[in-house]
Amino acid sequence: MIKQTLFVIATLASALALAGCGTSTAPTGSASSAPAASAQKASADADEAPERIPADMLVDGTYEITVDSSSSMFRIVHAELTVENGQMTCAMTLGGTGYEKLFMGTSDEAATASDDQCYFFVEGANGAYTYTVPVEALDEECDCAAFSIRKQKWYDRTLVFESDNLPESAYRTA
Repeated sequence: MIKQTLFVIATLASALALAGCGTSTAPTGSASSAPAASAQKASADADEAPERIPADMLVDGTYEITVDSSSSMFRIVHAELTVENGQMTCAMTLGGTGYEKLFMGTSDEAATASDDQCYFFVEGANGAYTYTVPVEALDEECDCAAFSIRKQKWYDRTLVFESDNLPESAYRTA
């Protein structure tokens, strides 16, 4: 009887958790007052990928962003985007200390690259590893290879530097 009750509770909890999936809420505010990139994102269908955002669409500054990773073994716990003179970099702090260096490209490309083409970690006061890498554009997938300290091999990762958390003031006006 206890097993049946637990099964029913687990089933109901799963159904409630999934009930909100797939819904979207339209953003509030006037699209005419928003920058072009934000207006495009607001009018985009929920199933469409956002349009890529290059550095020339953003105002110079430093912004906290989120970075999505294709691997749970490469968890980014903090990311800070810097836009300066038409270029972007992101300082990403990982949740672990298992990677010696990163390469912005595939593991095959990384295997033949020299160390000066790689991005090594800087250890923070709390022991966390932070890597500063170039960013071509926000809201598009990019290849990143991570070199495992323990396994001494490259692993492919796909990253998306997301624009969702950027304030309206980060966008250039037309």
